[in-house]
Amino acid sequence: MSEQNNSFQSDMQTVVTGKVEGLTRYEIDGDNKGGSIWVSKPNTGRNPNNLGNELIKIKMPFEMFDQQRLKVEAGEIKFPCYMEILAEITMGGQNKAVLSALSIRYLAESLEQRIEPKGVQHLDTTSKPATPKA
Repeated sequence: MSEQNNSFQSDMQTVVTGKVEGLTRYEIDGDNKGGSIWVSKPNTGRNPNNLGNELIKIKMPFEMFDQQRLKVEAGEIKFPCYMEILAEITMGGQNKAVLSALSIRYLAESLEQRIEPKGVQHLDTTSKPATPKA
């Protein structure tokens, strides 16, 4: 039964869309290396030991850092920015979920510029009737 659970867990994926504050990477003795994507979200107030935005860490392959660095150097990306991250969900220590990036896609520098998938409609919160945005 545990083999079935491990197979099921390795197939679990999610898409995280949010404000990426930055990327980091590490290399220890050439053998142990990796990176992290740091996504922020507004403070929910559930943790009294946190002030300011909450940060979510998503693991990323070491090589993905260099790919994004080239985009920064070319002026294609400027942090912070909004990105879409396809991540695999695996089981980590203490039975906590771990997100590991499979791919990362730039969306925009600000929420106002963010690229929305086709078919997404926004509601106008003024007194006019709701209409889709172009």
